[in-house]
Amino acid sequence: MITWSQLGIHDKPVGLLNVDGYYNPLLALFDKGTEEGFIKPSSRQIVISASTAGELLDRLEAYVPNHVSVAPKETWEIEQLGYSAASAPPSHTL
Repeated sequence: MITWSQLGIHDKPVGLLNVDGYYNPLLALFDKGTEEGFIKPSSRQIVISASTAGELLDRLEAYVPNHVSVAPKETWEIEQLGYSAASAPPSHTL
C-alpha cells in the first residue's frame, strides 16, 4: 500500500493492530526505508498502528491524506485500461 500511495493509486490509511508489539519489526522496516530514502515520508504515514482497537480506530478517523505521488492516479488508471496518454479518452468532470 505504501508503493500504491507513492504512485498516487491509494490514499486511504492502512491500520495495523499492533498487539504486544507484534508488528514492530515491520514498522521498523518501513521507518528504515523512509530514513534511507526508499519511502517518501508522506507515503509512510499511510500505515497507522496502535496497540488497542479503540486507539487504532481513533487514529484512522483522524487520518488526513498528505501524499506526494510520483504518478497521478488518472494516468495509472488510463494505462491500466490500455490507453496511451495521447489516445486516452477525455476526462469528464462534474
